[in-house]
Amino acid sequence: MSLTSVTIISPEAANGRNVVALGVTKAFAAAKKTAVFRPAVCRKETFTDVLLEASNSGLSREQSVGVCPKRARTDKEGSRADIVAAYTEAIETAQPEAVVVVGTDKSAINDPSIFAFNADVAADLSLSCFLPYAPSTALRNRSWALSEASKTIIENAGSKVAGVFITG
Repeated sequence: MSLTSVTIISPEAANGRNVVALGVTKAFAAAKKTAVFRPAVCRKETFTDVLLEASNSGLSREQSVGVCPKRARTDKEGSRADIVAAYTEAIETAQPEAVVVVGTDKSAINDPSIFAFNADVAADLSLSCFLPYAPSTALRNRSWALSEASKTIIENAGSKVAGVFITG
């Protein structure tokens, strides 16, 4: 059995990442035993519970989460090792046919390097990436440039872009 695994990450907030994550989770769960994993998410965040409800692997929230976002900001390398360990344990426990990994959420603390961190985690976990974008008419050229820059960061980390979702 081969594992179908993707991550959904974005260099900017409020561009439809969660909508894409929910849609991909529901699509996979309709055809395969599907797990959800959040590498770095706040314990107070509630969208992970929505994703877990849409999945069908039976993993708990605790089994589906890697580290706290604060830890990811302050100890990126140590966090990556703990994320790989938590992900491996989740996959071994659930034995899913598909897994949807959803990158970090918007934060009140801006960390310009967090997208690169998400790309590094994607490479650590051997995941292909989906990139959601919500380009406005006025910013269409900027969105394309952002998409190309994001693709470069992902490829430099050692992963690949499997698709781009235009949202909004």
